[in-house]
Amino acid sequence: MLVSIGWLGLWAFVWTHLDAEKILLLFAYLTAHQAGYLVGAYLGADFGEDS
Repeated sequence: MLVSIGWLGLWAFVWTHLDAEKILLLFAYLTAHQAGYLVGAYLGADFGEDS
C-alpha cells in the first residue's frame, strides 16, 4: 500500500515537471529502443548461430 502511494506521488511529481513535448520524446525514444530489440531478435533468429 505504501509503495503504491509512493509511486503515485513520484508519478504526480514527474508529470507536473515535464511538459508534453518531453513526454512525447521520451515515449518515442522508448518505442525506438524496443523496436531495436525486436529487430535484433528477428535478425538473430533469422541468421541463426551456425550461419
